[in-house]
Amino acid sequence: MVTKKFYKIILCLLLIMCVGCQRKEVKVRTIYSDIYTEEEIQEAIDVIKKEFSKDWKGCTLKEIYYAGDDKALFTSYAKQYQGEEAIVLKTNFHTNYFAWKIGLNSNCDYEDYQWILIRNNNGKWKHVDGGYG
Repeated sequence: MVTKKFYKIILCLLLIMCVGCQRKEVKVRTIYSDIYTEEEIQEAIDVIKKEFSKDWKGCTLKEIYYAGDDKALFTSYAKQYQGEEAIVLKTNFHTNYFAWKIGLNSNCDYEDYQWILIRNNNGKWKHVDGGYG
């Protein structure tokens, strides 16, 4: 005879397995820079990963990476957004049905989606803009 305790154990194991299946690691592509250290790039990546998980419901972040050195572009963005420095990251992500609620197409893959961050006095990176173009 199977007991209630046995069913509870099985149910708990199934729940743990399901939660584990949904958690996917985000690939961080390494792009080297002559402008920023790996630590500075990682700090910017952490800002976007945190924001993505908090505010981008209905989206699954697949990959994030530094867009590469472009000093003229960074200077332009820093000036535009009143920062001393700017950095650009890119992401690849997938949306689900509910992504329309945040202005994205549902059930789509977005590639090379741009994120612009600025900082002052070597402080913390702040996300100021993003998208395509």
